[in-house]
Amino acid sequence: MRQRGATAVEFALVLPILVGVLLGAIDAGRLVVSQCMLNYAVIAGARLASVSSTTSFTTVQTAVVAAAPLLNLPTTAVHYQIGAGTADTGFATLAAGNTIRVYASYTYRALVMRVLGTKTLNGSGQIVVQ
Repeated sequence: MRQRGATAVEFALVLPILVGVLLGAIDAGRLVVSQCMLNYAVIAGARLASVSSTTSFTTVQTAVVAAAPLLNLPTTAVHYQIGAGTADTGFATLAAGNTIRVYASYTYRALVMRVLGTKTLNGSGQIVVQ
């Protein structure tokens, strides 16, 4: 009879740790998936921007947001830079041979493990314009 009581006490002590590790793994997995989705989205945006028929950056922003639907990125989080120029200026001057970099940031918020808090994830994709 004493063994049953000891087992129940051990289980009660270990269960919160086990649940914490499990929920932490879920939040860490969400963090990795969010970073991968952000990277994919900006690379897709850079590919679209490198096509000469793309006439506005609004089209690229919309494509980046659509490529990562689970992140709910605002279009204002997506930016670009042509060559070594100033960010978000001169998209109309984009020409073949230029390098365009599309980048975005996303604020990740842990659902369960508040210890992880919020993290700012950054993604960047760079390509030469065709």
